[in-house]
Amino acid sequence: MFLVAIVDVEHIPDAARAPLAVALGTTLYELRLVLSAGLPAVVLTTPEASRAEAAVQLIEREAGRAVWGERRAVYPSARMPAIRDFRFQPSGLTLTETGAELLPFSDIFAIIRATHSTVTTSSTVVKERKLDPGMAIITGGLKMSKTTSRDVVSRTDNRQQVLYLFRISGAPPWLLREQSAHYAGLGNALGPSSLGNFREVVRALRERVPNAAYDERFLAHRALRGISDGIEATDILVHLLALSLGYQPNC
Repeated sequence: MFLVAIVDVEHIPDAARAPLAVALGTTLYELRLVLSAGLPAVVLTTPEASRAEAAVQLIEREAGRAVWGERRAVYPSARMPAIRDFRFQPSGLTLTETGAELLPFSDIFAIIRATHSTVTTSSTVVKERKLDPGMAIITGGLKMSKTTSRDVVSRTDNRQQVLYLFRISGAPPWLLREQSAHYAGLGNALGPSSLGNFREVVRALRERVPNAAYDERFLAHRALRGISDGIEATDILVHLLALSLGYQPNC
């Protein structure tokens, strides 16, 4: 499946949106709804690479900027090298738990900050004793109550910030998760909170890689209507943004 996303709508006049919607196989209302959610905005999914390429050409000729890519080329964050016990070296970032693996600062193409949300549900059986006048009559007052049980379902929402580090080489991006990283590598800059330490890592990376693109538009969660939701949707959107910046994956 191929995805086409509009990445710049500054130059799309209102008169061009209706015919553009028709060409994309949607309605003007749906196109406006997708664009209003934020950019990149996925406006077409198709199994045909030729149609995806033609749609991008149409958008760029009539409206603005667009990118297209294959959905299976999106590298899942669950498979990205996880930055946990890291250390800052003069030339790059190391994953100390895996030995000498190094992400050179010179290979960092883009630093994209986002939020991952997960939902955990659990069910517990709660037993209660309730007064039962009918039971009292039947048993002659020997038994005044009965035991009932009910299922109580609880829902836990967990949100944490993450940092995608896309690479010039096209190798798989590295991922820093706020709540699972160990921040001893910050040395004297280590603080008491995971979020504060996460922000310090962001600052330190931007200082060391000033030419890398930086973006934080995905701190607010966005779903892809009819396509994906949750972390997978964030992975897709971040990938499309990286493509719009010039990223060329080889994985």
